Amino acid sequence: MHQDSSHRPAIWAFGAGSLLAIILGAAVMAQADIPLSIWIRNPIAWFVAAAIGAFMASRGWFGIGAIVFAVVVVGLSNVGPGQEGVFRWIGAGPVQLNAAALVLPIAIAACTTSRAWIAALCFVVIGVVIARQPDISQLAGFVIASVILFAAAFRWMGALAALIIGVALVAYCLMQPDPLLPVPHVEGILQLAFDQSLVLGIAMATALGLTVACPLLLLRSADLRWRALALSGYLAATTVAPLFGAYPVPLAGYGLSFVIGWVLGFAALATRRPVNSLTSA
Repeated sequence: MHQDSSHRPAIWAFGAGSLLAIILGAAVMAQADIPLSIWIRNPIAWFVAAAIGAFMASRGWFGIGAIVFAVVVVGLSNVGPGQEGVFRWIGAGPVQLNAAALVLPIAIAACTTSRAWIAALCFVVIGVVIARQPDISQLAGFVIASVILFAAAFRWMGALAALIIGVALVAYCLMQPDPLLPVPHVEGILQLAFDQSLVLGIAMATALGLTVACPLLLLRSADLRWRALALSGYLAATTVAPLFGAYPVPLAGYGLSFVIGWVLGFAALATRRPVNSLTSA
């Protein structure tokens, strides 16, 4: 992966924190008698995503194309496998992947092009589709990131526009029925951890918190500052969301989309590319 040497502490911290959260989640699932064929998937996905992220970073493939790709993937969820009228997933063989969780971190971290209007239009389309799915935890995190990114690109007018559109989409999303019931090893993994051991629960929460904060280690880099803040805001929102409702717990709970999305998103952020940032628009 091409990165400045100053980025290495953040990369190592993110790798360690995210992998620890995944391993702790797998241990909790194993103790809860979840089959090996299920809980082993998250750790495998982490190593696969890390290898893919390093390869893509070395080729400089995290750019405007990644944002357009995110639009396509989220759009495909509308024709993908649904559950009780809810459409959030794309099919990948026997596995269903949450489209938003898979590509939003990459889209947020890839907002480095001077063609900020293209990114803005793509983000609006993504937000509309997620609001219709509905997926409030992903939408809330995406709105927070969008406000930050477009404050950088278009100053206060961009932040205000993103906030108004985002609040409207969140309100619409909240009105959509979501009949899906929580799954203990997905939405309830943190509670399972605390039920098994106080130390295990605290360790899991700490690993998640440290992982969320890792992008902030890149704030000193002028070309990464806004994207790092946006990505951390998105990660924080999706991590905190389970405290307020039946939303998936990233990394620790079962969910390949979150593992792949977070790892590739951080790879996109920490990659050094010879292109202009949003702030140079």
